[in-house]
Amino acid sequence: MADEKDVFGKADALLRRGAIAPPASGSDTGGVPILTELIDAPAFAGDEAKAIAQDVFTRVMAEVEGRLAADLEKRLAQHLMPEVHTAGASALGDLRQELANAIGDAVSAAFANRKP
Repeated sequence: MADEKDVFGKADALLRRGAIAPPASGSDTGGVPILTELIDAPAFAGDEAKAIAQDVFTRVMAEVEGRLAADLEKRLAQHLMPEVHTAGASALGDLRQELANAIGDAVSAAFANRKP
């Protein structure tokens, strides 16, 4: 049992030795290094960075537009095809009726104009 206390004591001592003291005030970092100097932007941040940003933007927009166009076409086809089929069937029905009426009118006119 005494050996266990000795091991725990040594472990506690080791942890205390490597511990960082808590900060005394808001401006004290408690021994933690911090960045205190401002650094300048990299030298290429001018025209080269703008060119890279423009290239990335162009590539992303091309990818997004391609995907959107494909998705839009697919969704339009899914939603409009049933309506187009319905409209087409209705138009064909109307045309058949109009054609039947026109044929009937033409036959009636032919019989009326026929001289006995």
